[in-house]
Amino acid sequence: MPRRGHRHRPYRLSGGKLLHVLRDRAAQRQNMLCHWCGIEMRTDVEPNHPQFLTAEHLIPKHAGGKTRPGNIVAACRKCNNERHPEMNRSPQSAVVSYSCGDDRPHSPFAVLRKQNG
Repeated sequence: MPRRGHRHRPYRLSGGKLLHVLRDRAAQRQNMLCHWCGIEMRTDVEPNHPQFLTAEHLIPKHAGGKTRPGNIVAACRKCNNERHPEMNRSPQSAVVSYSCGDDRPHSPFAVLRKQNG
């Protein structure tokens, strides 16, 4: 019986191997069609070919997305590169600021202090 808390888990996938498995499963689920444009993807071509099968994060990793089955779809190289944030940065997108919430106080004591303040 293995020790509790043992760190070595050879049965778990991580890194690139996990992404490849998730990519292949997403491609099978999508019948080898690109999630964005619907063209048939191929694995028998060069990796820089526009129809090459790639894994795409629906919520990008830089925005907090994880490499999990629900966040990975299969996309062709062309669509994957077009969605890349560094490659399609424009002056308009530099002005946009993203907020993860409002600035209202969340503590009931802060609300009371503001009312009595």
